[in-house]
Amino acid sequence: MTIKFTPNLSDQTIAEMEVFDAFRTGEQLLDDRFPRDAVRVLRKVVEAEPSHAAAWELMGRAHFAAAQLSPAEQAFRRLVELEPTSAWAQTALGLSLDRQSRHREGAVHHRLAAAMGASARDMTRVELVDRPMD
Repeated sequence: MTIKFTPNLSDQTIAEMEVFDAFRTGEQLLDDRFPRDAVRVLRKVVEAEPSHAAAWELMGRAHFAAAQLSPAEQAFRRLVELEPTSAWAQTALGLSLDRQSRHREGAVHHRLAAAMGASARDMTRVELVDRPMD
């Protein structure tokens, strides 16, 4: 059995990190299920490299995992701007909208993801939104 301790990252420690190390640390924190700490570290990365799609993806995933849905939506919107042909980015944005009960808005992104050949689940989500109410 492995015991993992809550990370103790001060703002100063984060400020002193190299951008690459901050990215890897954020990735590890997310993998270890510390999404809020990952967000704190990843802010440094997206501020230093605002056009780095992988950083925005990781930031969006961290916000989503922490149930910070509005910031997750914003991160995924930025990811879609940077990678408009990424089916995964469209799905992630759709899911962040779905979790905010904005299903019609999310369906637009699920449609795009389905058209790009993403998971069949995207079309299922669209069908649920488009289903007529009796």
